[in-house]
Amino acid sequence: MLLKTKQRAVELAHKAANLIKRNVPAAISLGLSVIAIMLTVVCSAHTVTVFDGKTSYTTSGVASNIPAALAKVSLPNKDFNIVSVTNHLFSTKVEITYRVPLTVKIGDQTTTYTVNQGKLADVLKQAGIEVDEHDIVSLSLDSFISGNETVEITDVEFAVETSVEAIPYGSDIVYSDAYDTNTSFTEPGKAGSKTVTYQVKYVNGVAVSSSVLSETVTEYAVDTTTVIGTSAPQHLANNYTKADAVSSISKLDAPDDLLLDENGKPVNYTSKKTLRATAYTHTGNRMATGIYPTPGYVAVDPKEIPYGTKMYIVSADGQYVYGYAIAADTGGFIHGNRADMDLFMDTHAQCVKFGRRDIVVYFVD
Repeated sequence: MLLKTKQRAVELAHKAANLIKRNVPAAISLGLSVIAIMLTVVCSAHTVTVFDGKTSYTTSGVASNIPAALAKVSLPNKDFNIVSVTNHLFSTKVEITYRVPLTVKIGDQTTTYTVNQGKLADVLKQAGIEVDEHDIVSLSLDSFISGNETVEITDVEFAVETSVEAIPYGSDIVYSDAYDTNTSFTEPGKAGSKTVTYQVKYVNGVAVSSSVLSETVTEYAVDTTTVIGTSAPQHLANNYTKADAVSSISKLDAPDDLLLDENGKPVNYTSKKTLRATAYTHTGNRMATGIYPTPGYVAVDPKEIPYGTKMYIVSADGQYVYGYAIAADTGGFIHGNRADMDLFMDTHAQCVKFGRRDIVVYFVD
């Protein structure tokens, strides 16, 4: 049919050329007929190619009536969008993309979207779903989505979070000679605090792990401390007493470990002697060792009892407790009626009352 139409157009063209030589009006009329026939030829020769990304479909039609041409093509899916139209003199190329369902599962939520077929990365953007490098996707983002597909996305997020946390306190034991062995007590501890910055990993909105980025101590913990005394107790037993707790003539401070038994004798001493003693008082002079006289400093024969010797002295008859004493002066010893030791006292009356009597000297060095 197309060949016959072309041949007819050629014949009319020759005839129009002859008529021009003889009759111009007739030639014009004939020329119009030729143009009409040529337009019919052109229209019937125009092809429309439809490409759906995979297959090409060809039909005839008019370039200005694409919908009519598409209606004549047997496409596998009538739900599509036109991507582009390219017109040429005798042909038109139409690119289309089908609209397909895509099911997306994120955690416990499943949603189906209708999207243009294409790469999964582009399809997810159409659905308003963003994925980053941490997310886990069941299909490659380069996968071509051409039909009813299901993709599972594991949403992985990392967040930086800060919290204030308690620092637990420990316990410690301190041995101290500031307290005796009968003493022990506990000072309570106190928890501290710190600010900790974490990187937290969330999977589908649930925190699954964390790592510490930094931490700053805002208050240090104080350990519980148990103090245990190590010094000798003031009373080792009910019948033991510190020497300082007993009234005496001496004004010297006795050592804490100088303890007396129930009879008033030192519990621990190196030796003891019974000597003859005389009391003496102020002469206006210093003692032989250069110190000022005070009750508790006594005069001795330094060849027998060296200066600095520490003693505890009581009268042999039990009427006087001279107490803790230190050898610091030289006595006025008289041959034939000698005193072995002179005890310093504050007043002359005390000296007269004491007189001369036997004493028991306990050496406590």
